[in-house]
Amino acid sequence: MTVKEQVLLILLENKNDPVSGQELANRLNCSRGAVWKAVKELEAEGYEISGVNKKGYTLRRSGDNLSRAFIEERLGKSGAGLKVETYAVIDSTNSLLKRYATNGETGDMLAASEEQTAGRGRRGRSFYSPKGTGVYMSFLLHPTMPAGEAARLTTLAAVATAEAIETVTGETTEIKWVNDIRVRGKKVCGILTEAQTSMEDGTLDHCIVGIGINLYEPCGGFPDEIKDIAGALCSEEKKENLKNEIVSEVTLRLLKYYSELSEKTYLEGYRKRCFCIGRDVCVMTADHEARESNGPDRVHAHVLGIDDECHLHVRYNDGFEEYLSSGEISIKA
Repeated sequence: MTVKEQVLLILLENKNDPVSGQELANRLNCSRGAVWKAVKELEAEGYEISGVNKKGYTLRRSGDNLSRAFIEERLGKSGAGLKVETYAVIDSTNSLLKRYATNGETGDMLAASEEQTAGRGRRGRSFYSPKGTGVYMSFLLHPTMPAGEAARLTTLAAVATAEAIETVTGETTEIKWVNDIRVRGKKVCGILTEAQTSMEDGTLDHCIVGIGINLYEPCGGFPDEIKDIAGALCSEEKKENLKNEIVSEVTLRLLKYYSELSEKTYLEGYRKRCFCIGRDVCVMTADHEARESNGPDRVHAHVLGIDDECHLHVRYNDGFEEYLSSGEISIKA
């Protein structure tokens, strides 16, 4: 951990109370000059720190930048252990962890970034992830389970993220099957799960769960192609330490549900938030078009519920019932 990271943690622990430069230097076993340099770097990142002669440094207001040290500190206090990496910008957190897995990484990992230049969504789509608007995280996991059950990781990730958003922001969330999280009727989060299967026994070699959350609306609004469906958690005003709080809370909840995977403790939370239950929907194909090839009576359906594998139980207009394990739906007005 760098001097800057350690100084930030100490100032966060003593927010609004001064900590002398000498005390910081003694605790970190470094020079006061190194402490001063660390403070200046933090100020450049948006942290408001006042320095008073003979009193010390006081953190008045936190910035909203990802801090590996903060996240590791939160996880460590809860006994959660996994490798953490944070970035200001990266091509894709999913792609990064895929490279780690390909190169032989066997431990569980979290990678989080403030911007993605090649963010990826479901079915080959891009995921809008510009600087200053969101936080994008991916988890490399090594579950012991058949490949056909990988969708359970998407489900538990959706519940963990919804709960984290509610805890940190106080907002009420909804889940649109399978993995979109909505706040105030707008999509604020998407989840992409990618799995690598062992050719020997058909079990999962590893799984990567990517989660992208819109924290702030971009300057000028969302692009035309998503402006009608996309939303953000907060107004344009930046919230103190929001990225770190969200990433930490999502991680803690995801790891909890992951440790209880066989017990399916996430199911109740998923069903409670799945707003499409009891609604009329249009079932879509992989290319996002209505399933006309199955006939008009197999396009429009009524959602009856969610089974224990989080398959969507629907009844079509012709009375035929089906459990959907993948695909997409649109909600009929």
